[in-house]
Amino acid sequence: MTLGGTLVLGMGNPILSDDGVGLLVAGRLRESPLPDHVEVMQSEVGGLRLLELVRGFTRVIIIDALRSPAESGRHPGEVYRYEAKDFKGGHRYGSAHSIGLDTCLEIGHKLGYDMPAEVTVFAIEAEDVETFGEELSPPVAAAAERVFALVREEVGAA
Repeated sequence: MTLGGTLVLGMGNPILSDDGVGLLVAGRLRESPLPDHVEVMQSEVGGLRLLELVRGFTRVIIIDALRSPAESGRHPGEVYRYEAKDFKGGHRYGSAHSIGLDTCLEIGHKLGYDMPAEVTVFAIEAEDVETFGEELSPPVAAAAERVFALVREEVGAA
């Protein structure tokens, strides 16, 4: 682990169709040339377990699927970029990973952990997170390509 560096964390479930998009993008990033200060991890866990993964890094970039309610007007394959401040004041990160990101960061700070000063989330609107399968839907697969490029740009590799 590069303490003080940047962690790129792909999250999801690899056998629930679009929910695996974060893992897929992280896997591709791991195979591409990145600056020395960047570490890439994949995780199928969330909640308080996320705390142990992100502590010690100065910056964390999370890639994950998002499934919004139908009435939200969002469409599969849309990409949303959030910062940690976006999760304060009641805004909930729409993930199925137990406690919210804001709560995880708050608990880490209260425990005195060295928590990241900067957290960015790339959330990809999913089409299907309930069907068993390892294939992404076409709009989410296209979004994965865009997020791969966006993250490389964020870490100074593009």
